[in-house]
Amino acid sequence: MNSMVLIQTDLARRKGRTIFTFLSIVVAFALFGVLAAVRSGMLGQLSIASAERLDTANKINIFGFQPLSHYDKIVQVPGVTAVTYIMGIPGHYREPNNVVPMTFWSPTAFQVFSEAKVPAVELRAWADDPQGVIAGPALVQRMGWKVGETLPIQSKIPQKNGATTWYFHLDGIYHADLPQAYQGLFFGHYQYFNEGVAVPALQNVVIHFDERIDDPRNAERISAAIDALFANSSPQTLTQPEIQESISQVRQFGNITAMVTYVGIAVFFSLLLIVGNSLAQTVRERTAEFAMFRALGFGPGRINRILLGEALLLMVSGAVAGVALGWLVTGLIYPRVGNLLPTFGMTWSAAVAGTMLSVVFAVLVSLVPMQRITGLRVAEALRKA
Repeated sequence: MNSMVLIQTDLARRKGRTIFTFLSIVVAFALFGVLAAVRSGMLGQLSIASAERLDTANKINIFGFQPLSHYDKIVQVPGVTAVTYIMGIPGHYREPNNVVPMTFWSPTAFQVFSEAKVPAVELRAWADDPQGVIAGPALVQRMGWKVGETLPIQSKIPQKNGATTWYFHLDGIYHADLPQAYQGLFFGHYQYFNEGVAVPALQNVVIHFDERIDDPRNAERISAAIDALFANSSPQTLTQPEIQESISQVRQFGNITAMVTYVGIAVFFSLLLIVGNSLAQTVRERTAEFAMFRALGFGPGRINRILLGEALLLMVSGAVAGVALGWLVTGLIYPRVGNLLPTFGMTWSAAVAGTMLSVVFAVLVSLVPMQRITGLRVAEALRKA
């Protein structure tokens, strides 16, 4: 008799119990997916932060403005090889829900953020085009844009001519091995914004500066040198390595790895109890059946393989469904938490880890039932049947 047929028949015998156990597995692995996404959101920034990059922000208000004139001093600090700055305003494309985070950069943006790769032809076109923009693949796909297209972006921030539509030319698309949150950036030209914006308070100011340095070992010295330039200015600056800034943000949430681990252990321990109890109960109810199999020539090894097969089919299928559900849930949650946790989301490594865990758990919950089958006394079991 085919073992797979036996496995499927056995699982279908107690449909209510099987469905409950399956749903428990799905929920547990969906929670695993969400926890993995939270961990990725809080620690993922560390994996993409560069030790060769510094960030200079307003010391009092991290989102406060700084004078554009700071650039001329920062670029002269020994050890600084490139500096860029950023300004941003909200906008939308055609429909209000098609949000476009318009950000405007200095021409040196791709020298500082070298992980964003742009074809040389497209980069030259962007550099020569005051209204040019380089966009991320996710943003381009979401908006349905094509290279060479003119993009009318609506904004509440008016231009000097009274218009609220900012026109751009999509000169290129950058590509980078980065999380999804960094696949939808918008690189416009700061000069175009600065010369066109009608609001005086938004002219000649930037949100922050980013510096690339020659040696990560000099990061503290260079950071101190930059801040010393503006020690008597208003506002003062706070410069720190990008990776240190990411660590500071993570520490605000506490020991993320420990929290996720403890919650995960609690969830999976409960899952092992539920599935283990279900499998053990199945074995107790089918003791006479297994004794009959033994009497018909089925060895303990084959019966144990059937039990393990049941556990694997139930656990792995539930895990795959749970991970898929977790992936869907995290995708739905991302728009609400993406601003706080840009790298929030499930990764393929987390999905694979969940699947591998399901195999381990299937083996664990099968150990006690398999031991009982191995020590089964056939004659005694048949007499009690």
